[in-house]
Amino acid sequence: MDEETVSDYVERSLSLVESSPQMDEQNTRSRLIDPFIRDVLGWDFYSTEIEMEYSVQMGSSKKKVDYALFADGSPSLFVEAKGCDTTITDAHANQLRSYMRQEWVDWGLLTNGKTFAVFRLKKDGATPDVERLGESDLADLTANDWMLAALSKDSIQSGASTEIYQRVERRRQAISTLSEEKDDIADSIRETVVDRVGEVVSQPAESLSKTLVDDLIAELERDQSDSRVDGEADIQSSDPVETTGPSDASGSYVVELITGTGSTFVSGESQSDVMEETVDLLIENHGLIDAYAPLPYVPGQKIAMLNDEPNHPNGDEMRTYRQVGDDYYVYTSLNKRDKKRHLRNFADACGVDIDFTGEW
Repeated sequence: MDEETVSDYVERSLSLVESSPQMDEQNTRSRLIDPFIRDVLGWDFYSTEIEMEYSVQMGSSKKKVDYALFADGSPSLFVEAKGCDTTITDAHANQLRSYMRQEWVDWGLLTNGKTFAVFRLKKDGATPDVERLGESDLADLTANDWMLAALSKDSIQSGASTEIYQRVERRRQAISTLSEEKDDIADSIRETVVDRVGEVVSQPAESLSKTLVDDLIAELERDQSDSRVDGEADIQSSDPVETTGPSDASGSYVVELITGTGSTFVSGESQSDVMEETVDLLIENHGLIDAYAPLPYVPGQKIAMLNDEPNHPNGDEMRTYRQVGDDYYVYTSLNKRDKKRHLRNFADACGVDIDFTGEW
């Protein structure tokens, strides 16, 4: 999936939503949802791959699904569209679920152009069930690339979407188990360490084992939001990030901040480390906090990218964050291109040019 296409779609759509927040369904479909299906997911409107207003027999009456996307002659993805002026509700989700169950359609998408909710049919028993697999705001689409990959034409028609679902489901189950059984798992870790080493490590092992479980959850959540469906992870390193002059910028990931008086380089082996150091420089030297005051800075609807506490607006903890400046926090649970996009936005807000080299 072409990352530039996705980024362009997000930026263009955010501008449209900002200028017309009360867009009705017809305009939402033509301006936001049709381009999403065509440009981002790769489906061809000028073929038999898509049928608009697809009829579903529900009891004695027929209902219409806004979009039915086909693979091997059968609908594989139903898309229900609402207008930007409509808030997605459980009733809308249940409507889509009923259509999917009736036709045994594997995938479902419910969207108003601002929120994208993905559903998956489970065929384990005689009666199919439909689970809500994930949800993303428009601004955060590129941080949820597994959703885009799963719904793409190529993945659905090749069967790769099933592999993506299975991978996501395994992570979801692991996250759920770790969260629900955190204390028991931490106790088991502590007991194992004490058995091998002795009681002298019992107290520190108790605290660190809980931290380990939290870190595992955060890592699984980060992996789940990453676009690399082949499982490739970011390179992480404990090596310190270095801010260098233009002559000796080194490291796998290099950021250059350019002003009228010269350039400052940040480099390192970890994307998150480089992001942290770059944001720190923008706060200390270029007034980033003033540019986004009052905090939190929330480019979408849910996730705080920059805050004065390590939490999102709904109170959820930023599971993966870095402390920057004087007691500020930047959210780093992002894939590579989203890190670049948000760093570019931060630099633009400060009136600083930014360039990326190395493995960016």
